[in-house]
Amino acid sequence: MLVSPAPMAVNDPHGRQARRLSLLTAAGSAVFTVVLFIGHWLSGSDLALAQAADSLLDGVALGVLAWTVRVARIPADEDHPFGHTPAEPIGALVTAVFAGVLGFEVGRSAVGSLLAAEPWEPVPWLLPLFGAKAVFKLGVFAAARRTPGSTKSPALRALAVDARNDVATSLLAVGGYFAARSGYPQMDAVLAVPLALWIFYSGISLASENIHLLMGAAPPIRRQEELTRLVQGLPGVIDAHHLRAHYLGAALFVHVHVVVDGKHSLREAHDIAEGVRKRIEAEEDIVSCSVHIDVRDDARDDVRDDVRDDEPPPSTLPEEDRRS
Repeated sequence: MLVSPAPMAVNDPHGRQARRLSLLTAAGSAVFTVVLFIGHWLSGSDLALAQAADSLLDGVALGVLAWTVRVARIPADEDHPFGHTPAEPIGALVTAVFAGVLGFEVGRSAVGSLLAAEPWEPVPWLLPLFGAKAVFKLGVFAAARRTPGSTKSPALRALAVDARNDVATSLLAVGGYFAARSGYPQMDAVLAVPLALWIFYSGISLASENIHLLMGAAPPIRRQEELTRLVQGLPGVIDAHHLRAHYLGAALFVHVHVVVDGKHSLREAHDIAEGVRKRIEAEEDIVSCSVHIDVRDDARDDVRDDVRDDEPPPSTLPEEDRRS
């Protein structure tokens, strides 16, 4: 007997916070884009131009992230019977791509500055802009990391990585400003090369993590063992085995075999399996669970799997007909 999951609802207590933080960060990035482009136009500073371009990329990427988080919260429907949870890692993947682009552009700009060896005259009022952006993104990073469940949400992890990268580039801009004032106009370009490699690597890592989720990979072995022990301790369950779990976007789909006493009626066995399903789906990271019932026959001292997933049902034809 197989107890299938109920119509899927969204079990995402962190989605609202992730979407709100994404929209707030996108709005702040839009403001910094305008202000820093004006700063570049008035001063001719390449640092201001690089920071403006970075903010523009942030605004686009985080706008996409906020939209995908909203889509991920849409309940299951006829066209998407398992819900829309893959939308969130898709948004995080877009953010990862933009992080890679940022790393490439920072490195390209740094190498170009080193080859050109053209000094620039720092304008005093640029410093507060660079500092304000660093403080703003530091606040976003802290908010993303301190939100409960941030380690399980692709959107919050993407926000944290993006904010951390921007804090680093903004501090580099501040350092470049003071280096130029001290007579070392190319010091920011020298420091930008390893920073660009680090940002590019963080983008690749974030992309790999979210591709892993989108491809339906299994959760860590430790989490699978925790779920197995949880099922084994539920009322009416003699044992649990063959637990299989894989990601549906940011959430898990679980299928498990439970062993029940053969003395139970069909209704009682179904109720035990239904209790297992409800308890597993109450877990924060699980969106759906199906339960297969195996029966233990004490008289035969074995477990009978009457409806196996990997074998056809036994034939009811006479033996001579089966041979023909």
